[in-house]
Parts: sequence; structure tokens; C-alpha cells
Amino acid sequence: MVNKSNLALLNAPAPSTERLEYDDAFRLTEQEIQKLLKTAPPLIRPQTSHLAQASGKGIRARALLACALGRDGLVGPGAVKAAAAVELLHLATLIHDDVIDDADLRRGIETLHVKFGRKIAILCGDYLFCLAFDLASAIPPREADHNKIGSVLPSYFTEICLGEIGECSNTGNLELTEREYFKIIYGKTAALFQAAFHAGFLLSDEPPAAADIYVETGKQLGLIFQLADDCLDFISSQGKAKKPVLADCRHGVVTLPLIYALQTDKTLRGKIKNGLSEQELKAAVLAAGGIEYTKAKIREHRLEAERLLSIAPGSEEKKSRLRFLLDKAAAV
Repeated sequence: MVNKSNLALLNAPAPSTERLEYDDAFRLTEQEIQKLLKTAPPLIRPQTSHLAQASGKGIRARALLACALGRDGLVGPGAVKAAAAVELLHLATLIHDDVIDDADLRRGIETLHVKFGRKIAILCGDYLFCLAFDLASAIPPREADHNKIGSVLPSYFTEICLGEIGECSNTGNLELTEREYFKIIYGKTAALFQAAFHAGFLLSDEPPAAADIYVETGKQLGLIFQLADDCLDFISSQGKAKKPVLADCRHGVVTLPLIYALQTDKTLRGKIKNGLSEQELKAAVLAAGGIEYTKAKIREHRLEAERLLSIAPGSEEKKSRLRFLLDKAAAV
């Protein structure tokens, strides 16, 4: 059960006239997350306090807040709760991913399972899932239909779980196709971006007919984000990434750069089966053009996202902020 003192904070009513500037809303989102992590029940507070030592980029929260911008250029306080909920859901998935991958570093600090053990890490991730859903349910009804907001995160989380299961079931599968790969990354990454865009849209004053445009833009941004991450796993350094690199190779996760390299270099599959070092595999993927091919796919999805934004209703400020996030996601 989620800490009752936390729930009291979550359900504290906000003034009905309180509308927030975008930057203020993001700052309050970060504060909300820190507060919830540092005031967790005593049994789990050492773990959540450890997580509070390092924060992510907040790109999902920023996307939600941008989508929630109204015609007055402001967002309601409910968007802060929704943005914090999305980030907590993301953090929960990272905890579980790190346990599965046996990763030792995340966001520049020791992973939870390394510091506290696998069992408590998994339970901490479960706690954050519950906390996120409670947070989303605390959005004032005057800002959005509870049934709509309440159904967004759970329904998308089903897709996230299926994506993760798809990735695990294809560990070491050198026959994985590009189509199958995109199905996996839609679930494991893009679905949560869609959830952020969808929730933000529901908290805005955009016309209902525009929902599909924003939801699809969220999908495109999520795909771009994962494609870029899969490139960086090959070409970035641990210092820049603040997490282990070449981790996909190490754990048998087959991503698009490798899929393309396998199609281009017909000898590579046999070499992998006979044993290649991580550095040798990296060199083979680079030589086969796997990174350049994946970057080309990023550009394709970026163009589609731009097309969607061009036909979307909404202020230029909203579109500008979303384009900025597209730039951040596509950076390789």
C-alpha cells in the first residue's frame, strides 16, 4: 500500500485558478518526484532516497507538459501530477530493466539491485508503479475526466510489458527482422511516450479530433528516442551515457544496427556464433553501415513527426517545444 501521508499530499486540492508557465510546471514536476521519493514509507525509503540522488532528462515529462499547454500558453496543476506519474513509471521500468540486464550503473550512480539486492529492487519498482497510478488518479476532476486519465497509463503499460517480454524472448535471436524489432521497441519505449502525449492532450484545451495527431506524434518521438539509444549503445562512451555501453551486445539484445549489419555482411552471423568480442562486433556493425542505416531511419521518423505537427492544432509555442524534444531525442 502506498504511504498514506503521500496520498494526503497527492490529493491536496490545488487552487482552481492556478495556471503555470511551462518552465515552472517542469520545475514543480521535478520537486514532486523528489518529494515522493524522499517521503516513501520507512521500509523502502533508503532505496527511493538513493534513486533521488540522480535524475533523468525528464523528456517524457517535458513532452506531457508541452502537450498540456492551453491556448493561454499555460498548463494546469494536474499536468504536473500526470508528468510526475509518467516519470515514476519510467523509473520503475528502468529498475526492472537493470535487474534483468544485471546492469551496475544507471544515471551515473550504482543501480538499485547492486546496492540493495535484487528482491528489494523489484519490490521498489513495484512500489513506484503503484505510486504513479495513485498520482495520476489524484488529478482534479475539473481539469480532466478521471476515467480518461485513469485509463491512459494502465492501458499503455500493457504495451510496455509486452514490448519488454518480446525483447526478452528474442534474446540472441539473430534472425530477428526489422519489422519484429519495431514492434518490440514500440512497446518497450514508444508506448510510454504515447501515454505522455495522450495524457497531456487530455489535459489541454485542444479539440477532441486532434487526439490521434498528438498520440501518433508521441509514438514517432518514442521510436526516434529508442533508435538513437540503440546507436549510442555502439558509439557512445560510458562517461557520456552514464550507463554501460555495448550492453545490448553483452546481453544478446538484437537492435537495428546489428539487424542491418547481419543483412549486409553475410559472414557476420557465423562469426558471432563462433565468438566475437564486443569491440569486434562493434567494428563489424560500423563497417557494415548499421549506424548510418539506423540514423536514416531516425530521419524518416523525424520527418513524419514534423508532418504531424504541421497539421496539428495548437500554438506555435507548443509545437516549438515539441520540436525541441524531437531534436533532443534524435541527437546521436
